[in-house]
Amino acid sequence: MPTNPASKGRTITDTDLEVSAREAIAACDGDALAAVKVLLVTVDHLHRELAAQEAEVAKLVLDVSRGYSRGRWESLLERAEEPIPYTPED
Repeated sequence: MPTNPASKGRTITDTDLEVSAREAIAACDGDALAAVKVLLVTVDHLHRELAAQEAEVAKLVLDVSRGYSRGRWESLLERAEEPIPYTPED
C-alpha cells in the first residue's frame, strides 16, 4: 500500500512520489499499466465520493433553519483566509 506523506501534514517531495510510484507498481506485481489503471479507478472513486459528500452538505445547508443559523456564521466568514462575500438577509 503506497504511503501518503501529505496525510501526515508533510509536503510531498519528488522522492516521496518516486517511492509511492514504486510501491504502487510493486503492489501490481511490477505491471506499471495495471498500477496506472488502479490509480485511475481510485481517483474516479474519490471524485464520486467527494461529489456525493458535497451534495449531502448542500442538502444539509438547505435544511438548516435560517432562524437557527442566523448570527452563527458571520464571524467565520469574516475570519476566512479569502474573504467570503456575505450580506445578511433580514
